[in-house]
Amino acid sequence: MVQVDEEQIIGEDYSDSRLDRQRWNGRSYVACTFRDADLSGLETTSVVFTECDFTGADLTESVHRDAAFRSCTFTRTNLLHSTFRNSTFMGSTFVDCRLRPATFDEVDFTLAGMGGADLRGVDLTGCRFVEANLVNTDLRKATLVSVDLSGARVTGAKLDAADLRGSRVDGALWVGTSLVGTKIELTQAVAYAQAQGLAVEG
Repeated sequence: MVQVDEEQIIGEDYSDSRLDRQRWNGRSYVACTFRDADLSGLETTSVVFTECDFTGADLTESVHRDAAFRSCTFTRTNLLHSTFRNSTFMGSTFVDCRLRPATFDEVDFTLAGMGGADLRGVDLTGCRFVEANLVNTDLRKATLVSVDLSGARVTGAKLDAADLRGSRVDGALWVGTSLVGTKIELTQAVAYAQAQGLAVEG
């Protein structure tokens, strides 16, 4: 594997490039294009991508540790079997991407645009979706334990059979989503009842 360290790259075009199975450490990419690039099996550690375009890129089986994807574009991007640990997608957008199965461990999706994304059955334990766009997102059977959904837009999201225990949510989630068979805690059940206009006493 090729290993490259501590470089800053600005405005480069890697469209259609074969960059698979490489190891990148401490790199910084700004406004770079990876359209339709082969990034399968790529391993990154402490790499920062800012305003980069991953449209059509193949990130299958890639592994990212302490990585940052800030305000990046993911359109028709393949993330199958990819792994992200202690990483961030702050302000990034996802459109028609393949996101499952994939591993997201302590990942920050603050301000991310994931409207309509298919995240069925994905384990998102401990992730942050603060003020993220989750409108019409499919989260059925997803594990959302201890997830921060503060300020997230969730209208039309499907949370049937998902596990929301320990998660931090706003009242809008209890009235604007599908929650058939969703697992919640007692305190969340009270919040749900109040959001539905019920008087909880005793």
